[in-house]
Amino acid sequence: MSRKTNIRITKIVLAISFIILFGRLVYSAIGAYSHHQDQKQALTDTQTLGPQEPAPEKTCTGTLKTCRYSKD
Repeated sequence: MSRKTNIRITKIVLAISFIILFGRLVYSAIGAYSHHQDQKQALTDTQTLGPQEPAPEKTCTGTLKTCRYSKD
């Protein structure tokens, strides 16, 4: 094969490789955006619902070791 043919085949292979690489980048970017939107929606849902149980009240008698949560 001549030198021109080798250069031409190399350019074709590199072009195909670039197209595949670019396609994978676009595909992963779409997936990442979709995942980000799902995470954002889940965070918004948990904030609008609020806590399921109220936080227990803490009664302290002086030091951190003697703090206890009240059980009602």
